[in-house]
Parts: sequence; C-alpha cells; structure tokens
Amino acid sequence: MTAPFLAATLVEPLEPGHYRSRYEAPWYQGRGAYGGVVAGQVLRALEHHLNDPQRQVRSFTVHFCSPAAEGVADLHTRIERAGKLVTHATARVESGGGVVAVATATFGAARGGAPEYMDFVMPEVPAPGTLTPVPDDVPMPDFCRFFEYRYCVGSPPYSGGPEAEVGGWLRPRVPMALDPALCVGLMDAYPPSVLSRLDGFRAAASVDFSVQFFQPFPVKGLAPDAHYLRTGRSRQAADGYTEETQLLWAEDGTLLAQCRQLVAVLG
Repeated sequence: MTAPFLAATLVEPLEPGHYRSRYEAPWYQGRGAYGGVVAGQVLRALEHHLNDPQRQVRSFTVHFCSPAAEGVADLHTRIERAGKLVTHATARVESGGGVVAVATATFGAARGGAPEYMDFVMPEVPAPGTLTPVPDDVPMPDFCRFFEYRYCVGSPPYSGGPEAEVGGWLRPRVPMALDPALCVGLMDAYPPSVLSRLDGFRAAASVDFSVQFFQPFPVKGLAPDAHYLRTGRSRQAADGYTEETQLLWAEDGTLLAQCRQLVAVLG
C-alpha cells in the first residue's frame, strides 16, 4: 500500500522541466490543498529534475499565490545554475490559467573540513507514548485525518492562550520513510501558532515559508512509524499578518529542519 502522503505528492514527468500534478479534496484546508501537499509536489519535481543524490536539499522556499483547487496542475522546474557543489533551482505551479505557487531551492553537496555544531536543544515534553492522540471526531481541516496528532506544546487553537505557541508529536497514520517532502509536510501540518492566542474562530493561511534542512536523507535510525515533535512559535503579529518559527525534531533529540513562515490572519 502506498502511503497517502506519498501518493498525494507524486508528480508525473511529461518532458524535461515539465510535470503534471493533481490536487484532491481529501487533502483540503479551506479552499484548496494544504501547503504541505503543494510544497511536497514541487520538491519532488525539483529533486527529479536535478537527479543528483549527492546534492541534498539545503533550503526550500515556497510562495503560495492562490488556493490549490481540486484537479490537475502544471509544474515547471528550471535549474538556474549548477556550480561545483551547489545547485540553485526554481519552480512554478499553474492551474486553470493562474499561478498556484512559485518556489526556489538550493541543493548542495557535502563540504569537507567545515566546522560542525548544533546548539539547538529539543524542549522537554512528554514522550509520545504517554499522550493520547487527538480523537477522530475533533473538528480539524480535512487533510488532518491523514496524520496522528498528540498536542503537548503551547495552547490549542482558539483557546486564548498567553503565547502564540502550538505543537506536539505527529506522524502519518500510514507509516512512510521520512524524506524531504514529508519533512515539509509535517512542518505545515499543525495549525498556525497565532490561532492559540485567539478566543474565537478566525481562519488563517500560509503566504510563504522557507525551510532549512539540517540532516541528510534518509536519516539514519528513523523507522517509518516514528513520531516527530513539531514546535511552533510566533512573536509578532500586525496588519493581518504574523511570522512563525517552527522546528521539527526526531524522538532522540535530533533536529531535522527549521521553517520560517508568513501567515495571513483572515477576516
């Protein structure tokens, strides 16, 4: 059985630099597919175009221009420059005559002799096995049914919490190996942190996000059914927009990726 997230992010190569993708209603968040599916498709197409496993994705930015409505889309990729160790690439997604998303990515081979350090420390939270998953009957966006959530960071959405912070453990309901596309999908699977400070319903949507990857894929020691801790914190909101920083951790405390996101708080 193909894991649902993998199936939802597969793309069909048509010719060099041109792919076809599809958005389906079960993956909706509001008026279109959630950003993890849109971004996951783009990243898979870019990796296929590059076709160089030695050049791991190091950073990936997506601008969400319009809702990814149900149906097919055309995904165009371009290698802007390939140097000795680093490749810069871009992508554009179009559907129904409009732009769905534009993206950039940097792929880089490992560099010998460079310094190595990691000062990030995973927060102390309860182990996933000690927490009860969010029940199926809790109202959540459609796509959330494909993930298992165990909240343990910050406050729930619309709870009027003291800080804009939300997160917890999560994993796909159908196990699959972690790859860069799933990493991006997990980053975007929890609701925006700003919602935890609100005491009533307000919709929110990702405007753009930028992900930095800190581990080579596949990540050693990660089982397909592993839990991942995703933390999110917003420290500023104004004019209907808010920034957010997110981190994704493995259970052993390994930091997998970081994301900076711009979110629009809708009326």
